[in-house]
Amino acid sequence: MIFSKLNGKDPWTAYPKAVCQALEFLRRTDWSTIELGKHPILGEKMFANVMDMTTRPFEGSHPEIHKKYIDLMYWPEGGEKIGVAPYLGTEPVLESRPENDIAFLASVDNESILTATAGCFGVFFPWDAHRPGLFLEDGPAVSRKCVVKISMELLDGE
Repeated sequence: MIFSKLNGKDPWTAYPKAVCQALEFLRRTDWSTIELGKHPILGEKMFANVMDMTTRPFEGSHPEIHKKYIDLMYWPEGGEKIGVAPYLGTEPVLESRPENDIAFLASVDNESILTATAGCFGVFFPWDAHRPGLFLEDGPAVSRKCVVKISMELLDGE
């Protein structure tokens, strides 16, 4: 997992090339005019989903994992709290949707909570269980969010 702020001072050389490419897309995007929905970057190997999402309570939410894609989440405005924990592969799966590359876990051990605000980004690899979209404050709020899906294939050979 990587968690930082998109501010022009990032140690770009420390990140995999595909992550740098996704961050460059985020850096050059005009967030005041971009349309909601899917935006191809490298076809199905890397694409961005721009959405307005409403945060929800921790209770009733579930951590998620992905096998084929890395989730790079970015908040151009608003924010949310995100649970994150190591995925060990032994956690009980509550629901699996392989066609969408997502599985929801019943629970995880040693979950930490991150606070993402405007300008933050988080990179969640397949070994990072994450529980996105949680209340930032005491109740629901609408937040603009971009999730760049990066195929694990792009990391082969790095």
